[in-house]
Amino acid sequence: MSWVPVVVALVVSSVLLWPGSGARVRAARPARDGRGTASRGPGSAAAGRRRTVVASPGEVEAGLAELLSLVAAPLRVGVSPASSIAAATTAVADDRVVGELTSRLVDAGRSGDDVSEVWRDYEAGGEAAAFVARAWALSERTGAPLADALGAAEQVLRARQRTRQRLASAAAGPRASMMVLTLLPLSGPVVGLACGVAPRELYLQSPLALASLGLGLVLAFVAWSWSRAILARAAA
Repeated sequence: MSWVPVVVALVVSSVLLWPGSGARVRAARPARDGRGTASRGPGSAAAGRRRTVVASPGEVEAGLAELLSLVAAPLRVGVSPASSIAAATTAVADDRVVGELTSRLVDAGRSGDDVSEVWRDYEAGGEAAAFVARAWALSERTGAPLADALGAAEQVLRARQRTRQRLASAAAGPRASMMVLTLLPLSGPVVGLACGVAPRELYLQSPLALASLGLGLVLAFVAWSWSRAILARAAA
């Protein structure tokens, strides 16, 4: 059974070339006070602990948009920002995307710290949280209604989410083609066995056959990398 190592090598290569969805893990930094050190005031111990949030960009945008809608609603009837954030906390305290963020926002509101910095420092929110931080800071600098700024930010995040969903649907076909073409080399030994030809005779009988096997694996890797880069650029 000297052909077994060849089949094993092909299987391992296909697994390594399998198109993944990309890492989605982001570490959230602890909240910081005005001096740039981790906040250690009452009630901030849980918020200051480092957590790992596993969420896709679409999930982050959806969670932040929902939080913005909950905060903006009380603001429109004259409730203070700190009270609006505290009211929203009860609805999303257990949310894995924004639950920790709300506790930091509440602490910042109670202590009078810059709330926009809390949004900016929330790494689990990525670019979406940084965008909200800019909207919040712009409202504070210009005196524009905070409810309107957050409402506009919510609309932008929801539009981004819809665009991301459309791109994912459009890329589903090419991704399926990547999977099929990545696994296609495995059909060679199977077809050979079906025809009564052992993989050893296919790949190990001559240097030319062995070189063809190596060249095929290299080209498969190059094609997979190229296709993945094209899809990633299209989804950016």
